[in-house]
Amino acid sequence: MPARPTRRSLLLGAPAALTALALASCGGGTSTGGSSPAATSGAGTFPVTVQHALGSATIESAPQRVVTVGWGSQDVLWALGMQPVAVPKVTYGGLPDGTYPWWAGHFDAATTTFLPSADAGEVPFEAIAEKAPDLILAVYSGITAEDYATLSKIAPTVAYPESPWKTSWQDQATLVGRAVGREADAKALVARTQADLDARAAAAPVLKGKTFSYVYATESGLSVYLPGDSRVDMLHDLGMVDSPGVTTLAGTTKEFYTEVAKERTLDVAADVIVGYGGLTQAQLAADPVYATLPAVAAGAVAWLADETLVAATSATVLNLPWQLDRLVPLLSAAAEKSPA
Repeated sequence: MPARPTRRSLLLGAPAALTALALASCGGGTSTGGSSPAATSGAGTFPVTVQHALGSATIESAPQRVVTVGWGSQDVLWALGMQPVAVPKVTYGGLPDGTYPWWAGHFDAATTTFLPSADAGEVPFEAIAEKAPDLILAVYSGITAEDYATLSKIAPTVAYPESPWKTSWQDQATLVGRAVGREADAKALVARTQADLDARAAAAPVLKGKTFSYVYATESGLSVYLPGDSRVDMLHDLGMVDSPGVTTLAGTTKEFYTEVAKERTLDVAADVIVGYGGLTQAQLAADPVYATLPAVAAGAVAWLADETLVAATSATVLNLPWQLDRLVPLLSAAAEKSPA
């Protein structure tokens, strides 16, 4: 990654997230003809209108050809037993076949194809139009009002509920479920996923009340994820709380992250540092500035060396079990070393 992360790299390394943020999506196959079973059993009553930050989308009948933009929407469709016809190409943390591990048993290359990579932030309008969608889902994305206007000429488009790249995994599921006529199923899915998350939090009481900062670290400075980002909000679900410095930083921007100069490193002091980036954990600890963080000095660091895990922290209903199996042990081990 570059000395300073790009907005995309933050999303993917993100949702996720993302961006980096760790975000990108799925892919496979080359079929473009025929309809795909995007909506199967349990379809609700249509037409349905979905309100979102950029307007509203009216879906006249159960969608059969759904295209996803950004991160997360495809995971909800698969969790509901549906197949999109096209999804964004994975560019961060993917397996050699261009998928993520949590897609196993869901992704079908015979019905779902890749959209071109959008690392520079451009929406691949022509490729989307070629798929002849009857619904476009961009519930966790950074599309602009101009992007939305163009997409809406192709098919009804559902954007994020409030702000770009700030859609919780719960809202992702609810919005997608509503758009495809499966809102009751989506709410049940959220409830089951939340129950699993709550059980994991209860089984890791060392996390409860621990402050944290989730950072992307390089030799020259930090990028810090803020409340409202799905990575941060998922850690809240595990019982952790924002560090005082992160709470202050969140009041200075509407973005999902902010930059912190290296000389201001102590602004993100917390019981636990969660992070990834251009440094290894050993390099972080050896850096004389970052070592001034009590958590770094004590080894209370959950360092995400696996890009796939970094991507998974941009939470979705489909990736949460996979990521929590790996993340909770890292967080718990770091919390045990917390100097607080």
